[in-house]
Amino acid sequence: MRLYLNKLLVFFVIFVVNTSYANNFIAEYKVSTTGIKIGHFSWSLNINDDVYQTEINLKNSGIFSPLYKFEGSYISAGVIENKIFKTRNYKQLWKTKKKTKIVKMSFDDYLIELKQEPIEKEVARVNLSSLYLYFDPITSFINILNGKDEMKIIDGRRIYRLKKNDVEDGKIILKIEDYVNIWADHKRNDLKKIEFFTENDLLPYKIIIHFKERVFKLDKI
Repeated sequence: MRLYLNKLLVFFVIFVVNTSYANNFIAEYKVSTTGIKIGHFSWSLNINDDVYQTEINLKNSGIFSPLYKFEGSYISAGVIENKIFKTRNYKQLWKTKKKTKIVKMSFDDYLIELKQEPIEKEVARVNLSSLYLYFDPITSFINILNGKDEMKIIDGRRIYRLKKNDVEDGKIILKIEDYVNIWADHKRNDLKKIEFFTENDLLPYKIIIHFKERVFKLDKI
């Protein structure tokens, strides 16, 4: 369960961003799996002319909280150029009973720096300095939902390409391509599919994330 929750945080966002770049958004969602509520998810996004800052917070809740305690936060800030959100600084914190993991990244058009606490002992299997126009997961989802067809992503543990597989009336289906683990030799990827359900409102009313053995649902509160 903890492994899937960690991966879940990396791969989803709950905002659809329009083209008006002077807005503040806040939304809250219930997170559940197999029909059981497991967490509360909040998101804030501030857009001011050509700069933005966004923050996600996730915390366990529900009847299984005493067994599965987790807490996560993600903060991304950057600039908006030609209607594309570009990461400049990104920080994520993931905390459970047994461990705390911090990832920090900085960007220009390339990845400038990647730091992790605790420090990663493995050697990177990817040339990190060669990653051109890769963005953090949160910013990448914003760009996809704002009209881009695909984005290149780095989350500190892996790199991959997020691409629209299908677009139906009120639903966007996403797939993952070119998935590579930075600190491991295998290319195992448990994430299978992501679905965004939207209506006329700014925010999607539902998001479904399909992993190999588990499905997570986000329902707007």
